[in-house]
Formats: sequence, C-alpha cells, structure tokens
Amino acid sequence: MRQVIVQIDMTLDGFIADANEDLNWVKADEAMNQDASALLDTADTILLGRRAYQLFAEYWPFADTSGTSTASKIAHQINHADKLVFSRTLETVAWGNWNNARLIKENIAEEIAKIQAQSGKNLVLYAGAEIISTFVQLGLVNEYRLRIHPVVLGSGKPLFQDIKHSIALELVGEKHYDHGVVLLRYQPKMG
Repeated sequence: MRQVIVQIDMTLDGFIADANEDLNWVKADEAMNQDASALLDTADTILLGRRAYQLFAEYWPFADTSGTSTASKIAHQINHADKLVFSRTLETVAWGNWNNARLIKENIAEEIAKIQAQSGKNLVLYAGAEIISTFVQLGLVNEYRLRIHPVVLGSGKPLFQDIKHSIALELVGEKHYDHGVVLLRYQPKMG
C-alpha cells in the first residue's frame, strides 16, 4: 500500500512557524536537500494544504530543472509529481505549464483511500498544522519525518493542533545534520 509520509521542519519546542508564520529559523544544507530528494524518489504524489500550495506554486513551477544540482533535481521531482491540494476556500489550482494539480475540498479520508488503493509510489504531505492534524485525526499518516532544529521560539504555530486521542509512535530512524538539526522518523505503533 502507498504510504502517506509527513515531512516538516520544527523547533525543539514543537513549533513549525513563529508567531508571524515566519520560517527564518529553518537551516537547510546539502545533506538535508539530498535526503529530501531521496524521499521524493519514493513518491509520485505530493499532498499540500492551501498555504503550502500557494508558497510552492509561486516558486517550484519556475525553478531551474535543467541543472545537476540537488535543488534542480528537487524542482524536477516536485514539478513532475501529481499534486493534491486540500482547501475549502480555493476554487481552482494550477501548477505552471503542468496539468497535474487537483483540488480536494472534502472527503479527505475517502480520497486518500482511493489513491492508496491504486498502484504507485508514496504520497508526501507538505502542509501546515491544520491539514497535518486532520490527517493525524483521520489515521492517515504512515510516517512522520520531523526535522528538529536547535531553536526554541517560545511561541508560534504548534505542529499538532486539536488532536483528540493519543497516538503511540515508534522511532524507526534518525539522522544528525550539520547545524545541529536532527531528523526523527516515527511510525504509528501497531497493536
């Protein structure tokens, strides 16, 4: 079955953005970009919330895909993947010259179940706390890839919002990067 994988940067105190929704504390390096590209190699579908879609759509369709850099490879991977955008407020979605973005307004669990039943690669969820929390509440997340940055904001936007039940997780991998960033990979415990 195709897996739903969340990848997100967060602070040591659990925030994914500061109070102004700024991400200037995120420090990425080549090793982190290579791992992001390796994750995208396992996927053919990208899941986006409204804000993530708007940020991605402003940049990635126009990014250089012709070079040999990791950034060019990531641009190619993102642009050629199918995109599902989850929003109740958007009316249409577009992705530059590609015709591979589709809007989902409701029935998230049913839509994801249909996609997971089809043959294909994994689905990577790049989104904000609201959509991620919805996926968590619906039991749709198969793996959490949390890149913890050595920063404490004190306030901001927490990753998990309005979670109604506890979810036991099992650590399945970890990696240390320069700048003190740690990737922690968790999967829901079975049974």
